[in-house]
Amino acid sequence: MEEIEKTEPVSMRLRADAVLLLVTVVWGSSFIVVNAVVRESPPLAFLFFRFLLATTVAGLLALTLRRRRTRGLLRDGAVIGGLLAAGMTLQVLGQLETTASKAAFLTGLSVVMTPFAAFARSRTLPSFENTAGIVLAGLGFFLLSFPAGGGPINRGDLAVFGCAIVFAFYIVEMSARTPAHDPFWLTVVQLSVVAATAAILAVVARAGGLPFESRPVVWEGTFLRGILYLGTIGTVGTFVSQTWAQRHMSATHAAIIFALEPVWAALFAAWLLGERLGRRGVWGGVLVLAGIVVSELRLRPSS
Repeated sequence: MEEIEKTEPVSMRLRADAVLLLVTVVWGSSFIVVNAVVRESPPLAFLFFRFLLATTVAGLLALTLRRRRTRGLLRDGAVIGGLLAAGMTLQVLGQLETTASKAAFLTGLSVVMTPFAAFARSRTLPSFENTAGIVLAGLGFFLLSFPAGGGPINRGDLAVFGCAIVFAFYIVEMSARTPAHDPFWLTVVQLSVVAATAAILAVVARAGGLPFESRPVVWEGTFLRGILYLGTIGTVGTFVSQTWAQRHMSATHAAIIFALEPVWAALFAAWLLGERLGRRGVWGGVLVLAGIVVSELRLRPSS
């Protein structure tokens, strides 16, 4: 996958990086929205309605724009969608018991795990610059996720950590499978898989009497606003953009840009929720940003 970066023009690489950067801003804000929703609403039902709306919007766009469906679309979309469904489910359930900023930084550990996932899939090693960026970002995530004097690790933390592992493989599969397909149709398929999975899990959880899913759905206020925002801009806009952008970069390079997502989340959480990182957290954020900058450099001449 590293060959993608060597053959892409610099202008295209920078454009793809800028698109993925905007995606991280929106995703960073999503942790704040989800944190507010899951405190009072059934999380799996929220996930279902969010991705049902997103699937509908993405499908209408694909049909309106007359996008072309390609061979193997359902297979590749199902694989990517299955990983996305697992990651989103773990993430939304984890946020029942952890803070928005900590959930974001634990999710961001996928940056560190993506090169291992890429190696497991294709035996492809990251570039020297990406390796250096991963090391810096990994140290930053350690400081941000486990600050000095923090509380013990709980079930929510473990669920979000599991989400990070799944997302590492999701990023790898995205980079491997997106070049063959139209980004709109591939987005439609993967979003529909998430919606179907969330619907099944919500029914099972409610039938099993799980307290968090037995809450009533109150359409006024936070629940509806969360669905409208995350089902359109926060899902369709970001996943179409991500699908396009990852056609022009390696999985490891994309993962390092995704390291900005929890930084944005922490800033939003500090502004809107009053969550504070502390000195150790600030240094962690600096290391994450340093890792992103280093990964963009060319520290060694091409052979």
